[in-house]
Amino acid sequence: GSPEMRQDISRIRQEMGRLSRERWGLERELVGVLSRKFLLKGSLVEKYKACNKQGCRCTRGELHGPFCYLSLSQEGKTKMIFIKRQHWQKAKELSTNYRQWRQRRARIVKINREMLALIDQMGKERTVEVSSLEKR
Repeated sequence: GSPEMRQDISRIRQEMGRLSRERWGLERELVGVLSRKFLLKGSLVEKYKACNKQGCRCTRGELHGPFCYLSLSQEGKTKMIFIKRQHWQKAKELSTNYRQWRQRRARIVKINREMLALIDQMGKERTVEVSSLEKR
């Protein structure tokens, strides 16, 4: 093959090695650390509310709260689930675990796509025409 082809293949191999090492680290993190933790799907949201009782401070703009809710998408709709104050810290921890899990999973998906593109590129670089059989 030409020197350019060898450079392309070398670059592809180097990039695949880098992506593979990154994916391996993410997989270790998922399997080793995050798989031992519980996950709470959704995002925590703090809200202030008005009760609107006559004479209450909230009618003058001093709202009650904060109140904690879990914002969650189910069947295309956003649900807000009230979280009792004594469960806020645990909910925050589990929600953070879930976010970390999803971020790492998303990166692995992206790496896999990049690696498949490189594999396809390498295959294209290495594929010959039948007419070249006599030259080899």
